[in-house]
Amino acid sequence: MRTLVANEVRKIRRERFVWAVLVLNVVPFALVVANHAVNGGEPTPDRFYFTFHNQYTMVLPLVVCATVAACFHTEFRNGTYFEWLTCGRSRPALWAAKLAVACSLVVLMAAVNHVGLVVFFLVENPGAGILRMSAAYWLLVGVSIASVALLCALLTLVTRNVVIVNVFGIGLTVATLVFMAADFSYVIPTCFAYRISLGMIVPDAAYPDPAQALTAGWAVTALSLVLPLAANLAVVTRRRYLR
Repeated sequence: MRTLVANEVRKIRRERFVWAVLVLNVVPFALVVANHAVNGGEPTPDRFYFTFHNQYTMVLPLVVCATVAACFHTEFRNGTYFEWLTCGRSRPALWAAKLAVACSLVVLMAAVNHVGLVVFFLVENPGAGILRMSAAYWLLVGVSIASVALLCALLTLVTRNVVIVNVFGIGLTVATLVFMAADFSYVIPTCFAYRISLGMIVPDAAYPDPAQALTAGWAVTALSLVLPLAANLAVVTRRRYLR
């Protein structure tokens, strides 16, 4: 497995999309810091993080979709999809290595923002509750990656079109923005990730019925993992999908 992951890393190192996605990833943090500087540092630390949390929620699904789609679409663009799946290694292992590299890349990009947040709060307000904000941030990132990455991988393998996957990411972002404030938004994993993580910073943003929201939200999130996972494995293991 280590060899497969190393091979995928070598492929990604040659791709320029990484830098474009990284720029997209850091735009929300850069804008919030710039706004903070222009306003003379007036907003409280919680307000600063609240603004960043909202803006990053708009970008994160796009970052996940773009990264996962680009990693899997490499085989189609280079015409190596058949060779990739018939190289003598386990097809599920080949698929898992590619997904692991894609998700790790998203985590690394998210870590860039996290380092920026930590440095900012250490400079501006060392007692701003960095651990609490860090926990909220990584909860948002973790649930978003888990619920979106597998579906993006499946769409890329089935459609073989990176544009379709990125359009899906845009649609998911719009849906998140439209329904994030609704009491039933836990049926959309990205909305659920937004609300439960933000609730750690702003209690008023939590669901009015936490027990129901957590039960239903985690159930939907689990389904968004299990069903796409099964579909992905079906695509990479069945002969009819090789060509």
